[in-house]
Amino acid sequence: MNKNILLKVEKILGVKFKNINLLEKALTHKSISKLSETNNERLEFIGDRVLGLVIATELSRLYPLDEEGVLDKKLASLVNKKVCARIVENLNLGKYILLSGSQKKNKIGHGKIFGDLCESLIGAFYLDHGFEEASKFVLKLWKDNFKRSINIEIDGKTKLQEFSLKKYKELPVYKSLSHQGPSHKPIFKVSVKIPNSKTFVGEGASKQKAEQSAAEKLLISLNLI
Repeated sequence: MNKNILLKVEKILGVKFKNINLLEKALTHKSISKLSETNNERLEFIGDRVLGLVIATELSRLYPLDEEGVLDKKLASLVNKKVCARIVENLNLGKYILLSGSQKKNKIGHGKIFGDLCESLIGAFYLDHGFEEASKFVLKLWKDNFKRSINIEIDGKTKLQEFSLKKYKELPVYKSLSHQGPSHKPIFKVSVKIPNSKTFVGEGASKQKAEQSAAEKLLISLNLI
């Protein structure tokens, strides 16, 4: 690969590689080389794990009062191929990846390729600089995405399920009580109970909404919301 291209990528990322071969490997798609020693698949594998650990650690620091279920949802919203691909697209890095002629024409598959590239770059930087510097690198890339994680909330039904499983090792028990009203405006009634709780009844325009209502009433009685 042309050295000038590697220097451009370093400039875009705002980093300097000690071993420039790692950066070249991160930019090499398997359609160019099937050998795991020369393509970016192994770096992607490593980068995915580093990314997950860095983001999980940062979320735990930012939201010390959030329960595990909420943190898990925020993590899922931040660590996925779509977000990784968007970061590559925003930095305009896609044009620097080494692809076969057929892959260049396959625009549909570029989302995954860009997502893999992002993880590969993280993996390469981790191997080159270690975890502490890789953590700073990831947090810089993900800075704007953390703002989107603030409004991720967990619904009442999921929250009740997590509480019941954690405390009693049992799922909440929902029962359909009635279904009334015309087809265009139905009213569902559903009850819910967990061990050592009263039975709470919720209403809604669908069974799911009625279950959510019942779950929220039970959570309120436990001072969990």
